Amino acid sequence: MGRLPAVSRLLGGATALLACSWLFGCENDAERRTSAPAERSQAVQGVATPTPAPTPAAPSAAAKPATPKPHRALCGGKLDAEGRSAPKKSLSRRAAAGEGEVPSELTLTGGYTWVNFWAAWCVPCREEIPLLLGWQKQFAGGKKRFRVAFVSLDDDERQLEKFLNDQPAGGLRATYWLREGREREDWLLGAGVDPDPELPVHLLVDEKGKVRCRVQGAVDEADFASLQRLLEG
Repeated sequence: MGRLPAVSRLLGGATALLACSWLFGCENDAERRTSAPAERSQAVQGVATPTPAPTPAAPSAAAKPATPKPHRALCGGKLDAEGRSAPKKSLSRRAAAGEGEVPSELTLTGGYTWVNFWAAWCVPCREEIPLLLGWQKQFAGGKKRFRVAFVSLDDDERQLEKFLNDQPAGGLRATYWLREGREREDWLLGAGVDPDPELPVHLLVDEKGKVRCRVQGAVDEADFASLQRLLEG
């Protein structure tokens, strides 16, 4: 009778163990430690395989500087053959208050004349006026006589007069003016220019009054060297 409690305790423990395993999947610590896979243990412990550093990209070749485009040569680098004579007709003219009278006839002989067709409403025309006046000064006293003749193609007389009056001393304060209509058409057609041109337009007239070059569009500082070569050649 004294052994029954021990047997009962053994049976009770076995029964409890079986019940735990059946109900909850219980296992002892030793079994839990041995059943964990090695890789899972590493993950739990924070052990990771080091990631190799990325290979640096090869340095790219230095970009080559862009080759500057050669500047245009006025008239293709040479004067045209003697063309038609510039018209010998009187032109209208306008001057700022206090300026002297402009001659009624535009003289285009006795030296090279750069004829600039412009208008007060034309932004590129206004921007190049100081440049053209500078060209005239640079040629002053040189071997070749050179002058610039400004011919306005403005339709609005008030706009033209306001522009001239607003110019500083030494600026463009007087100009020839081709009025809209027959006066303009006849003169431009006589010079070989479209009667309704896209401004600005330029003509280079030689000592004999012959048109030797036509330039469409605005000029810039780099054109001066090209002009020098034309006149000296």
